[in-house]
This record gives sequence, structure tokens and C-alpha cells, in this order.
Amino acid sequence: MSYCCAADIKSALLSMADARQAQQLLRFFKTGPGQYGEGDMFVGLRNPQVRMVVKEAWKDTRLPEAVKLVMSPIHEVRLCGLLIMVEQYIRAMKRSDTCFMTEVFDAYLSLHPYVNNWDLVDLSAIKIVGNHEVCNPDVDVMDQWIIPDGHSLWQQRISMVSTWMLIRNGRPDVCFRRAVCLLTSPHDLLHKAAGWMLREAWKNGYKDSLRDFLDENVSLMPSVMLSYASEQMPASERRAWQLRRRGL
Repeated sequence: MSYCCAADIKSALLSMADARQAQQLLRFFKTGPGQYGEGDMFVGLRNPQVRMVVKEAWKDTRLPEAVKLVMSPIHEVRLCGLLIMVEQYIRAMKRSDTCFMTEVFDAYLSLHPYVNNWDLVDLSAIKIVGNHEVCNPDVDVMDQWIIPDGHSLWQQRISMVSTWMLIRNGRPDVCFRRAVCLLTSPHDLLHKAAGWMLREAWKNGYKDSLRDFLDENVSLMPSVMLSYASEQMPASERRAWQLRRRGL
């Protein structure tokens, strides 16, 4: 089946709604009062179900229709719209269609209030923002977003996880620079994101660079950031950094 407009795609998603699964997702994504996903709405779809619709829809869906999906109050509909944008960005990149790449990137930036949970960020930012930064080294908006003043938790996470692509393309320094900005953040989700990217730097051969980063910053690192960052290290080295963080 082929879809081309936001209303048809939304109908396809809602046809698979599962009320019991929705209740589980509400708890999993912390939607209660005061939690990071407060007020979000779920209809109970698993990612493979959303991706099935994306596979059918993305080639025939114009960018403005994907934008409409991302602006939905329903989490899974937003995810669908973001994944369509990811597929469209990747196709444009393969075709060296720099104009459309920029169009998708700019639309994504404008939609940041709707990219408001960790799964939405992680499944979209790496391939849209990360690839765009690789292809456009002069783009510096993410260096602004990593700064907490005036920027949301989710903007900061977008900035941090987008370094995944930069690490793989010879620019691990961006990861280290942005991770420093999150050392004193109160948000556990940002500590995890920074630690994840630091671990990716290690996995991609920048072991000494990570050691240098830790040598300078380990005493300030939240425990979960260090735990994620050192996960791939030999047990003895990981333990040594943990002791040093505690001043032992």
C-alpha cells in the first residue's frame, strides 16, 4: 500500500493502535508529572510497526507532509515523520542534492520542540544532523545548542548524539568539546548521551584522546557518564578511572 499525505499515514498508524502497549510505553518513556516525557501521548506501536509504514511511505511523501507528522501530539506519529525525514535526507545525500539536504536539515531544526524524547532524538539526529555536519563543516549551530542557556534538554542531546557521525569521519574533537559542556548538567539523559559518544570515540580508535579527556575531566564527570565512556576499556583501566573520579 502506498501513502503520500500525513492524514493517510496517521490513519495507517492508528489502525495498529494497542491500548495495553500504550500504557506500558507511557511508563517506559516517563510521561508522569515532572518526568522528562510529561504529557506525551502514545497509541501503543512498536518501532518495527512504525518502520513498516515508513518503508511504504517515505518515497511518496513530500517534506511538508512529514513535517505535519512530526508536529503531531502522538509520539509514534512524530517518530514516523522523523524517520521519513531521515530516509529523505539519506537519499538526497546519495544524490549529492545539497539543496534538499539543507531543506531537510533546516526543517528538522525548526521542529526541535517536537523532537522531545530520547528515542526521537537518537533515531533522527545522528543521520540528519550528524551527516549534515559531516558534509558541512562550517555549520556551527550544534555548538550553540550544546550550551544550556536558552536551550532545552533535547536540543542539547541532539547536539551531543550527532557527534556519532563526526567521530566516524575523523572529527572526534567535536565530541570531546561538547561533552565538556555537559559535565555539570543536572540531566541524567545528557550524562548518558555524552558517555555514549565518548565510548564511540574509544571504539573508533581514539583511545589516547579519550584518556586525555578523562585525565583532565574525570574528577568532574557524573558517574553514569564515566560508566558509559569507559565501558569498552579493560576492567583494570575502567576501575582505575572510577577510583580516580572518587579521589582514591
